Amino acid sequence: MTWGMELTPVIDVARDFGHRLLHQHWSPSNRLTDRTAMRAAATALDESIHAPLRAALSALRPGARWVEEPDERTPLDEGEWWAVDDVEGAVNLLHGRPEWCISIALLRAGSPILAVVYEPVADRLFTAVAGVGAHLHTPATALLEISPKVDFSDAIIETSQVGDEPEELQSRIGNAIGKLMSRALLVRTTIPTTFPLLAVATGRSDVFWQFAPATTGVAAATLIATEAGARASDLTGSPWRPGAPSLLVTPPALHEPAVKAMADL
Repeated sequence: MTWGMELTPVIDVARDFGHRLLHQHWSPSNRLTDRTAMRAAATALDESIHAPLRAALSALRPGARWVEEPDERTPLDEGEWWAVDDVEGAVNLLHGRPEWCISIALLRAGSPILAVVYEPVADRLFTAVAGVGAHLHTPATALLEISPKVDFSDAIIETSQVGDEPEELQSRIGNAIGKLMSRALLVRTTIPTTFPLLAVATGRSDVFWQFAPATTGVAAATLIATEAGARASDLTGSPWRPGAPSLLVTPPALHEPAVKAMADL
């Protein structure tokens, strides 16, 4: 069975569970009063989808392991791994915002080989297979095209926060944003991580970077971006793999300028 043939059942899973979340949990009028209410809502959300989504994907690749919390920022062993964020951007869903998705990646030997990202509110589907390319389905299918920019000072740069970073990492992110504001056209930070990575994949942004990336948060969209033509590395320029201390995704022409511009971060 080819990877292209295996993509279809993964798409079906993403759409099915995305529609469930959309109709059962999301409304543009969603509002929360405080963090206690948000934690309770997030727990209910997770309980409604985590086990059945995992069962559906495990049925497709019974031998694949799962990237769990302890594995998020460490290199992965050989073999196949599912790196899945059931509701990436749950905080947005719970506040009535549309920027949330189901993010699914299958990794082999430590590298993403298949990716499906489904945005239920927009009914947008992104797919990628290693060596085959990346596509956007809305519902017409189109190849993705990255930015043609070559000058870092013209670049729109994006990063993302997880929301539970230690104070030291929060300070580092803030200091880095401050430095980059004078070096690039625009610097943005948002959540969840998948959306700014997809912005690079579609040419709407030029550079994505992140300290301490979580594998389930970046694996799918990073493959989509690289299959669209982008280059992925850590901030030193070494090829990115799960467990790397940082992530940098840019068009090839911007990669070296970005590494130089971010050397002091």
